[in-house]
Amino acid sequence: MEGIIFAVASVTVIGIICAVMLAVASKVMAVKEDERFPAIRECLPGANCGACGYAGCDGYAAAVVRGEAPANACTPGGQKTTKAIADIMG
Repeated sequence: MEGIIFAVASVTVIGIICAVMLAVASKVMAVKEDERFPAIRECLPGANCGACGYAGCDGYAAAVVRGEAPANACTPGGQKTTKAIADIMG
């Protein structure tokens, strides 16, 4: 019985140590993302059609955030999407 308790306790301690290490690593190694990217991505229709000249909506949203693409390049989204992107970008 003593061996089982020791095994359970040691696995629990190892689990807690690994959880703390993962939590610290997720904070230290976090990739900073421009908060405008998810907002622009939400405005897009999600067709991934390539009409804007980019491989998909994610590529177009990233290009808009970087200032490499105009806000009105999304043909399927129309004026509503253009206005929403323009409002986000200021």
